[in-house]
Amino acid sequence: MEVLPVFHLTDGSVLLSGSPSFALVSHAMLGQVPFRLVWAMAVLGFGVVLVISILVLLARESGSETRWVAEREQESGRHLQRLSRLLRAIRAINTLVVAERDPKQLLEKACSSLVATRGYRLGWIGLTEEGTKRVRPVTQAGFEQGYLKQIEVTWDDSPTGGGPTGTAMKTGEPSVMRDIETAPEFRPWRAQALKRGYRSSAALPLRFEGRVLGALNVYSEMPDAFDIEEIGLLQEVADHLAYALGSIRLEEQVAQAEHRAQEAERVRSAFMHAPLGMLVTDGEGTVTGINSRMLAFLNGLHTAGQVVGRIKLPKLDVFSGPAGRAALRRVLSEGQATEFECRVVGGGGVRHILACQGVPVRGEDGQLTDTLWFVHDVGD
Repeated sequence: MEVLPVFHLTDGSVLLSGSPSFALVSHAMLGQVPFRLVWAMAVLGFGVVLVISILVLLARESGSETRWVAEREQESGRHLQRLSRLLRAIRAINTLVVAERDPKQLLEKACSSLVATRGYRLGWIGLTEEGTKRVRPVTQAGFEQGYLKQIEVTWDDSPTGGGPTGTAMKTGEPSVMRDIETAPEFRPWRAQALKRGYRSSAALPLRFEGRVLGALNVYSEMPDAFDIEEIGLLQEVADHLAYALGSIRLEEQVAQAEHRAQEAERVRSAFMHAPLGMLVTDGEGTVTGINSRMLAFLNGLHTAGQVVGRIKLPKLDVFSGPAGRAALRRVLSEGQATEFECRVVGGGGVRHILACQGVPVRGEDGQLTDTLWFVHDVGD
């Protein structure tokens, strides 16, 4: 085995033969190179090696940072694309809100536009059902495959009301299910949802003037797919839809009220100008309505204001005779329809022979609520 010669220096360090430093030191010790020069050159070499090492480390860190920045830029770009698609959906739905006045068409088009623009796995809209706590699906878009027929969703305190839809409708705030596979609140619908590839969902309440009309629901095939910005934009979509839906309902209610008012006016006009004398009372016999022809049969009374709400039937000439009093008793006390004939002197001293009919009107509980009286002048 070859033994390498060594030099033991005065500072206690050791140099192996064969190394550049050994050669320099050996020459220095032999007097061929100044010893201080040797040390300077060694320090310089060490410095060069140190600088090169630092530069290599910096280059590596710079490369890692560059890759991190590039990845962040790509992620930011994807995020901006998602938000851009949502903004396009909002603009499209705003256009629908202005143009579409049919509530069914509005919800169908809005749901389809949102799913197509954003690429959700499923989107559906449910509305409250009159007299119940059940959520009634009215439209859907995307990969549904009978899902809504297989499930029941409510907004009460039962298990079917504890999911995102029921929670959103009870609280009036967005509700997000980040992982359908593990969330205990989603247990009633988990099997059907996972079978169709739904992994996360969000429910946005349809809020209008302090009421919740229903909920907009969207599903993704990825867990935790809905960040706070997307939820904010989705709630904006839901608010726009709720405003449009509520406005349409108000317009329909106003139109219905106007229609009822027109119908009531037509009925009032027919009542006032009917060729028969007509009179209406409450269950106690107080006059609540009288037409023009009937006023003509009443001596000395010429306006409805003098009769309606002021006079009871026994005070009128038509019912003052024995036949009239008997008819009042049968209708008001016994609740039986009746007929009788009487003679009266009407306005202007004109004598009338009247054929009269009385009809009782009962409420749902069977109690007398009104009476109707029809009077015809036999002489006519």
